[in-house]
Amino acid sequence: MHRIISARNLSQNSVKYGLPLPSSFSFRNKTTVQLKCQFCRKVLLASHVPEKLLAVRHQSTRTANAVKSQKKKARNKNYKKYGELLAVNDSSMKEMKVSISKFSASQLSKLASSSVSLGQLHQLSTTPKTSNIEVDKELLNSVREKILRKSPVVTKHDEKCALVFTNHKIATIEEKLKTKQIIDSIKESYYSFRKATLYDQRLQDLQYAINEGVNQEFDLNSNFNPNLSTSHTTATKSPHAIFRELFIDNNNLDSFDHDFMNNLSNLQMQGLVHPSIDCDDPGMHGEIDEVNPLLDENSKESELKTLNIKKAKQAIKAKKKKIREKRRVVQEKSMKQDMRDLERRGKQEGLERLLASHLHLLCSLDMAAEGRQVLQYYRQKRSRVPDHPKIEDVRIFNTLLHGFASKGQLESTEELLSFMSEDGIQPNAQSYAAIFECVERSDVEDKISVLNNYYSEMQEKGITLNDIFDKSKFLYDQREVILQAVQHIEPNFEPVYTLPILDYDCPLLENLKLSNKENRLGLLHSPAQGLMTVEDLYNKGKEQLEMEMSGEIQVQNVSVKGEESETVKAYRQTLKDTEESWRDKVREAFVRNLGTLRSRSSASHTPVSLYPYLKVLEVEEYVDLMLNEVTKLVDGSESFSPTLKLLQRELGTQVYHKYQMQQYKTNGYLTKLDAVYKQYCRWYLERHPLDDDGTPLNNRQAWQTIVHRNSWGASLDVEDKPWPLEMRQNIGKFLYNIIINDIKINVNMFKPKAKEKLLPAVYKVHRPWGRLVRLELKPHPTLTRLAAAAARPVLRLRAALAPTRAPPAPWHSATAPGAYLLTDTPLVRMPFFITSGTRRLEEAPPAQLYPALDSLNQLGEVPWVINTRVLDLQMQVFRAGGDKNLDIPPPASSLDASSFGPASDAASAHRRRAAMSRARAEMHSLWCDTLYKLSLANHYRDATFWLPHNMDFRGRVYAVGPHVSALGADAARALLRLAYTRPLGPRGLRWLKLHAINLTGAKKRATLDERLEYADSIMDQILDSADRPLNGAGWWRESEEPWQTLACCMEIANAVRSPNPEEYMCGFPVHQDGSCNGLQHYAALGGDAGGAAAVNLAPAPRPQDVYSEVAALVETMRARDAAAGVPQAKVLEGFVRRKVIKQTVMTTVYGVTRFGARLQIAKQLKDISEFPKDQVWSCSQYLTAKTFDSLREMFTSTKLIQDWFTDCAKLISSVCGESVEWVTPLGLPVLQPYYRRASNTRTPLDLTQRPCTMKQRNAFPPNFIHSLDSSHMMLTALACAAAPRPLAFVSVHDCYWTHPDTVDVMNRICREQFVALHSQPILEDLSKFMVEKYSYPESEIIEYTTGVANKKRVNSVLQKVPEKGTFDIKSVLDSVYFFS
Repeated sequence: MHRIISARNLSQNSVKYGLPLPSSFSFRNKTTVQLKCQFCRKVLLASHVPEKLLAVRHQSTRTANAVKSQKKKARNKNYKKYGELLAVNDSSMKEMKVSISKFSASQLSKLASSSVSLGQLHQLSTTPKTSNIEVDKELLNSVREKILRKSPVVTKHDEKCALVFTNHKIATIEEKLKTKQIIDSIKESYYSFRKATLYDQRLQDLQYAINEGVNQEFDLNSNFNPNLSTSHTTATKSPHAIFRELFIDNNNLDSFDHDFMNNLSNLQMQGLVHPSIDCDDPGMHGEIDEVNPLLDENSKESELKTLNIKKAKQAIKAKKKKIREKRRVVQEKSMKQDMRDLERRGKQEGLERLLASHLHLLCSLDMAAEGRQVLQYYRQKRSRVPDHPKIEDVRIFNTLLHGFASKGQLESTEELLSFMSEDGIQPNAQSYAAIFECVERSDVEDKISVLNNYYSEMQEKGITLNDIFDKSKFLYDQREVILQAVQHIEPNFEPVYTLPILDYDCPLLENLKLSNKENRLGLLHSPAQGLMTVEDLYNKGKEQLEMEMSGEIQVQNVSVKGEESETVKAYRQTLKDTEESWRDKVREAFVRNLGTLRSRSSASHTPVSLYPYLKVLEVEEYVDLMLNEVTKLVDGSESFSPTLKLLQRELGTQVYHKYQMQQYKTNGYLTKLDAVYKQYCRWYLERHPLDDDGTPLNNRQAWQTIVHRNSWGASLDVEDKPWPLEMRQNIGKFLYNIIINDIKINVNMFKPKAKEKLLPAVYKVHRPWGRLVRLELKPHPTLTRLAAAAARPVLRLRAALAPTRAPPAPWHSATAPGAYLLTDTPLVRMPFFITSGTRRLEEAPPAQLYPALDSLNQLGEVPWVINTRVLDLQMQVFRAGGDKNLDIPPPASSLDASSFGPASDAASAHRRRAAMSRARAEMHSLWCDTLYKLSLANHYRDATFWLPHNMDFRGRVYAVGPHVSALGADAARALLRLAYTRPLGPRGLRWLKLHAINLTGAKKRATLDERLEYADSIMDQILDSADRPLNGAGWWRESEEPWQTLACCMEIANAVRSPNPEEYMCGFPVHQDGSCNGLQHYAALGGDAGGAAAVNLAPAPRPQDVYSEVAALVETMRARDAAAGVPQAKVLEGFVRRKVIKQTVMTTVYGVTRFGARLQIAKQLKDISEFPKDQVWSCSQYLTAKTFDSLREMFTSTKLIQDWFTDCAKLISSVCGESVEWVTPLGLPVLQPYYRRASNTRTPLDLTQRPCTMKQRNAFPPNFIHSLDSSHMMLTALACAAAPRPLAFVSVHDCYWTHPDTVDVMNRICREQFVALHSQPILEDLSKFMVEKYSYPESEIIEYTTGVANKKRVNSVLQKVPEKGTFDIKSVLDSVYFFS
């Protein structure tokens, strides 16, 4: 019998974990000629190991043993997967025999490759026994003498093969034994293993004792008497005692055991596990079909305890946990809010949101009785479980009250009022509105007496009849029904509604208040004046409503040619037939699964069921949504897909939006909105006064006035009750299960003679994503091929991602809808698991938010059109295969594989394939993005449209739709033109020429006059670009912004060729960019004269380029270091360029770290072909340090302010346990949404987790500067809209757009508003706000108490405002290049 022992793991783990190898480590290599065994010789000849170094020994087993082995195999069919372990020696094989049954091959590999003790051997081989077995003293003594005596040196004869039988293929194992070190370790581990197993197998008593002693945890510190009993009939010893006597108390352990215990100790200190205890060698058991059940994954891990390692690990873990808990307790003492209270409030708010949405849904389905059961369930649970959240929100009860009131169920209403009384919840005006409605709709005979009783109760609570109408929200015909009920008590009653607050409450906008009419004359001018009639605009509003009701739009696919071939027609018909067959299957599956869900819901005791959410729409609507999801998956990327959870959540959100639209149709909201919007459209075009004083109003004020005048029917500011994300997730999961399981496709459709074979049309894939694995959905390749062959002529897009066909609804409060007319759009872009930011906006006074809301409305009211000439050129380039130099990506099929180079080996081939896959995926993603942009722009090519805006938590504004937007890249911006045209005037053409030169980026250090002269000198090239953009000289292609440059060239050509350029009607927007805007704000905050001059805050004859200034200063430092012999300085000679350090300088004000700056500079150095690539990393480190030193030298106050911001944020988040919060100069509350992540995101993170100190600290400086940047933009927008000479204003952060003839006016306003902004004590106000919110009162600062030092530091740092320099902010008014 041939047996092989593999000990690869011993050698590997010795190197990896630092385990010492025995010193007596030697053997002789044998060649194939010296081997006596023909089988072994064959194996070596077939081996791929070049050196043929295999230490082997041959020894035949005795015939009797072979016969016995065959008998055992007959008794046990699975015996071939196990083996016997033999201590083979020429003279003493029988005496040294060890038989271990039921060992798998992988276990043998572990045993043979590790230094194991006797107990660990039996731990793997023997199932623990539960009964005590008497131990024979004489046997133990003899065994003890044999084992614990100094082991004799094993004579190593001229052995050629030491083998243990397994079912491995020998060739597979030999491939793993490739080095002499591993082969040496095989032989050495064999002798080590043999020395550790010197005992007689017949001693079953000792086997039990050892096994039980290892598998049970024993106390090494307990007292134990080593004297054994002299009688066999006396009480038996415990396995702990026997094990301790044999292996612990005896100090005469041999060197092998000492080494083993030392290794265990070393590994334990390192937090590692010994390879003999916990290791797995997948390469050694690739052929194993079964695994020993003792080591199966499903077996109890508690049965595999190992000596004291587990116990020590648990102790270390518990100690660390105790230290962390102690540190947390100390930190919590100084924090403002107790974490338990925070979590309790989070659970309560989560429950109240769930109940509010669920009860509203049930009431809309006429299931108010079921809603009462749900409410009662949670009330009773609160009485049984005191820690369960209590329902304290009166709005939940009001929802159910209106549900009962709609049916006139007075008894149920009274019962609900009794519940409110028991829970201590006071009714408000909305509650009594529901009561009056219920009484009026009920069949009670004496309604007047009932109403009088409730009226008396109202008066006791200080609620008047007028409050019912003025402070309540209404749907359906509730307002009219309640008015009828009230008039039973007071026949002549008519409600009087309070006019909402319209004016500002901001010091920076004192001159724009309603009383200053002369400063608001620009509001009397419509941005769409003369473009259309009121009727046309109202019809556009109807189109917008229809588009939002449907939820999506269909646009022509610009990548598909107009003509259809017969093949394409055939494939389209096949695809259509396939989708129709899916419709029947999906409908049937939905009805079936819904019935099953209903049965389960009825049988379960869960109060909130999924079933009602799947009854809000018709079955066909669910079917359409599911089929659209399949289309979306097919049209998606081949290498990327959103996770299945995200797809499910989005599908559930679509169901919710459909439900919203259905509710708008039935509850009177749509009727009221139609009437109000019609009046708003008239005001938008005519701008007629809405009051007797003729006060000019902006969008918000006009909308609020019109809504106030139409105080009838449903309310337009009803608070939304969105479905929880968990419920949307479950809805999507239910529908996606149908998509995955019931939608199938014939995979043999492209094989004419093959039989039909139906397989799922979409399937799940697990795709690696960094360190994680994401579950995604992919369409079947057959379906992808069919869709590609059919070439769908249209694309589907969500309506919320497209521009509006009519003016957006103005934002007028934090809770009321805005932007789109019906589609729910958030005012602030906030992660769904953060609610504190939204809560701050809701708690703020309405007038405090008006400046931010009005600036969003002003940006959204500007009408746009598509630049059709540029669009046609982009489509032509796109259809011709794209052009990377022109920002038109080519399709993924055009990827050049030769650019990735040849593969020299398997590893490089794998890297090459991975790189190609990434490149192909990126190309496809960019191509799809351009496809959607061009297709949507082509859809609006002959229409006037508007771009609604919202903002992020810092106040930076963004267009809601991402595809057609001014915030896009160069190609997207070039597609936009202002719909309202104005004559160029005397300076308009001049600004067009300057704009064309500015876009090229070629004359950044030149004056305006020099740029204008340069434009005139290349006028022939400008005209050539306009006339022959693709076939001419192509001057525009060399620009930094080629498409915008081309569009400007076309506008210049039209103007200069017109009869009178000053009268040329132009809608082309001219840009004015800030000069490193972040550093401008820092210099203004700190009064830094030197920094202000570097960023063009101070007047100068020529524009200052801060990037060039920093590069020059860095070059001076480099030259000095090179002279001193610094190697990196010498290498960088001639490579310290403006482009290399520009990104680092730009992002310094936004909190870039040294590591991030080093990556930025390294990337720029790599792009320089002549720079030595082996010096990139060291030189980037050197250059980063010099760049930061230069910035510190140039901007002295900037670093001081940044450090103060960082210190404040660190203390606020770590000591106070709060997120950093502030209020912008315009009154917008800002709260940083950075919290420690948790595995469970059902409850908002800001209500369950402390802030993440690192993110809060790093993000505060850039976020505060961004909020100042947005404040400056908002002030400029409001001032431009109200200017006596009205002008259109559009912003892309710090880049301002307007008509060519109004650039001078916008520049003046821009500078005035910057001076006004920084004339405020911004840092002082910030310090005052933080001191009031975060500082500790003197009563809490008690000496010698925990955390007192941190509290003192908080109070001290928050008040240490950096000192300001001597720069005069008013000099910005005279700076030509501040914005240019």
